[in-house]
Amino acid sequence: MFEISKTDLAGRIGTIYTNHGKIETPAYVPVIHPVKQTIPSKKIREIGFDLVITNAYITRNNYGDDAIKKGIHEIIDFDGAIMTDSGGYQVLEYGDVKVTPPEMAKFEKGILTDFAIPLDKPTGYGMPIKKAEAYVKHTLEVSQQTLETSEKNGQIWIGPIQGGEHFELVAKSTKSLVKIGFQMLALGSPVEFMESYEYRLLAQMIVAAKKQMPHSIPLHLFGAGHPLTIPFAIALGCDTFDSASYMLYAKKSRYITDDGTRYLSDITVFPCNCEICSKYSPDELRRLDEVQRTNELAIHNLHAIKLEVDRVKQTIYEGRLWEYVIKKARAHPKLFEMIEVMIENSDFLGLGTPKFKEKAIFLFSKEDQHRPEVQSYHGIVRKFKSKKKKMIITKESSTKPGYLSNQYLGLKRKFKEFDSFQVCQYNPVLGLIPIEISDIFPAAHHETARIDFQPNEFPVFEKTWNEFFANNKFSEIHYDKKDNFLKHFVKTIPKEIKRKSIA
Repeated sequence: MFEISKTDLAGRIGTIYTNHGKIETPAYVPVIHPVKQTIPSKKIREIGFDLVITNAYITRNNYGDDAIKKGIHEIIDFDGAIMTDSGGYQVLEYGDVKVTPPEMAKFEKGILTDFAIPLDKPTGYGMPIKKAEAYVKHTLEVSQQTLETSEKNGQIWIGPIQGGEHFELVAKSTKSLVKIGFQMLALGSPVEFMESYEYRLLAQMIVAAKKQMPHSIPLHLFGAGHPLTIPFAIALGCDTFDSASYMLYAKKSRYITDDGTRYLSDITVFPCNCEICSKYSPDELRRLDEVQRTNELAIHNLHAIKLEVDRVKQTIYEGRLWEYVIKKARAHPKLFEMIEVMIENSDFLGLGTPKFKEKAIFLFSKEDQHRPEVQSYHGIVRKFKSKKKKMIITKESSTKPGYLSNQYLGLKRKFKEFDSFQVCQYNPVLGLIPIEISDIFPAAHHETARIDFQPNEFPVFEKTWNEFFANNKFSEIHYDKKDNFLKHFVKTIPKEIKRKSIA
């Protein structure tokens, strides 16, 4: 059902096979209203969306038995794959719905949706843990009953993960749904997190779920459709994500950009070349009647969201997803808090990050010491053992690998019995670079910003430094005593090691 072709961090390029064609992931899934949709579904398909989501509960209330005769594809006039929400959102909004989970499951099966979701009880944000536990228990019981009683007709049943900010419940819910046998899972209730700017909690919730999931199961994220959160959702392992944001923003005259949203009234020049922005000037779009303006703005928003997803896909192919999310994180202070979650879970993100890449990586700041490729290299250096008793350490040379640099050749001429010295270069982010392995990735495949890094902000360097000296028995170390970064760490080596100036 799900094939993965490329990974970076926890993000994946993959393919989900459905009754109505292939879906390439990561994929944004636009919400289509089964009754009040004002943008034709064919237009959404034309823009490039192969999967949409609609509401089976609203469909049932409006079409009744005719819905089963027609099928959901005819009702919303969409020939691609369709996902149906069973009414969980209505439960979250209104507390209950007038249909039982078995009735809803039978209806979803009857309308031949491609992705079906059991009627669950979303936990939302801010729910007391005891009540959340009861909701999780109810959802698991309903989900198991639904899966056991549903015939195999090619539909993909999605197990709804609940628990909200109670991460132990999220983990329990995920683990149980996997055990029940769901081929795909969906993480519920993130909308309230995002509306409250609780991006850190959202990231922790995603990680809590992903750590309990086999690599082969795709994860859907309900209600995520903002270009700022999409890269993080993908980097943390979400494969598909739905939202009505394109229309909800348009109704409030909000124009989606790659770094947030703008009110149409504040725009002088469109920073976009989509079909809408090429057709109208901002003034011309503002002068349209409300319905037409909303629809045209919604079409732009769809293009903007798709462009963002495509950008993230390209960064996965290039192996630059870390760099991209770091850049995105600076668009909003609350968003930057998600970086802390990524740092705390660098081992988890490292599982999907290739150890070797075709392109050099860019290192900008102290956050990059936690990048998976950097962490992997530190692990190699911490195990490095030298038979030599003397050490020379210098700043990293601009020429890579280090043994081809003029700096290295100069040291070779300067020191007698040069072969008796262990030569290391260093990079604040990447750590120690023994000259013997200065040609492996990423030691010879990176660019680092040339700024004055503060040594106390690099605990990863410190750990590698300490383990390197514990593993090797040097009697003396030669270094530049004017190098303030290095001086900070030289203070920590055993006193019996002689310190000598390299000058």
